[in-house]
Amino acid sequence: MTVREHLYPIPSDAELQQMVGAATPHFALLIRARVGSYLAQLPDDDPRRAELTAHMDHLEGLASGGEAGRAGQAELPSRPSLVMESQAPGEEHA
Repeated sequence: MTVREHLYPIPSDAELQQMVGAATPHFALLIRARVGSYLAQLPDDDPRRAELTAHMDHLEGLASGGEAGRAGQAELPSRPSLVMESQAPGEEHA
């Protein structure tokens, strides 16, 4: 059996919450795929299906909508974009 074929056991509620809670927008779809593989292992009448489906919906939203700051979090002032001044040929940047 290869690593890809191995079915990993479904994590406990606490382990699953830790995995999903630490998700960032960049990795949300990867974690969603992992949660989906756990969901596929469950029988149709398993009570944990609703929990895993909710986690998958949350991760989908995180991946597509990004992550908003918490209420009351200080707003940082905007910063100007980097503008490179044109240089003469052969001139090195200091």
